[in-house]
Amino acid sequence: MKIVSIQDISCYGQCSLTVALPVLSAYGIETAILPSAILSTHTGGFTGFTVHDLTEEMPAIVSHWEKEKIRFDAIYTGYIGDARQFDTIRSTKKLLNKGGLFFVDPAMADNGKLYQALTDDIVAGMRGIVREADVILPNLTEAAFLLERSYKENCSREEIKDILTSLADMGPETVILTGVSYDPDQIGAVAYQKGSGTITEYFTPRIERNYHGTGDVFSSVAIAEILNDKEIDEVLKSACEFTVSSIISTLPDESHGYGVKFEQVLAERAHLNK
Repeated sequence: MKIVSIQDISCYGQCSLTVALPVLSAYGIETAILPSAILSTHTGGFTGFTVHDLTEEMPAIVSHWEKEKIRFDAIYTGYIGDARQFDTIRSTKKLLNKGGLFFVDPAMADNGKLYQALTDDIVAGMRGIVREADVILPNLTEAAFLLERSYKENCSREEIKDILTSLADMGPETVILTGVSYDPDQIGAVAYQKGSGTITEYFTPRIERNYHGTGDVFSSVAIAEILNDKEIDEVLKSACEFTVSSIISTLPDESHGYGVKFEQVLAERAHLNK
């Protein structure tokens, strides 16, 4: 199994490709990267970070791979900072991923707001690739932007069902919605599979601490589990519990607010699998 992940490299901060690459690799999936930009740190909580945009370089990388007859079983997109890169994503799918799976984590917003420096053209571009995706993994804020609706933090089951089915109507076969809570003491993810009409839920105890990069951890584990042919209930359980374990491993270190110590969880799981 071979996948290419298209998102930024935040050199410090435990998010995007520095999460996707080790997690997918640890699950036995050969992982290539197509970086969209190189940042000195991620954009949450840091100031004065540097950004080197790779929009012009990305098509040349794809062209070289195509000449080398490199092909991928799956594509996984995350944070995209320049709307021109959506054309490169489509070219990658057309040239290197014919008949393969296309995963989209529309990593662009949280807590009712777009991430710093992102604009409406990114939202429009995300809507476009969501229509072409097989599996999407938005949080509630991203779902609101994709559907052009007002953000609502606490939704009923009927409202969540409407969000899921409306997102599926855009194109994807499977929608995994994160940050869902029907109980103030719990939070989790809900999945909808269009073919069967099945809705699957998984919840864990809520931890009152926010960390950057948890969405990347969740999505990377969920995608790895899907590529390892796990059923959707197992996918949600693994991704939710891995994310919570990563948060718990970080809690004792109060100076570590920029990401989660997912590496410790990977190490523990690797030891258990020996």
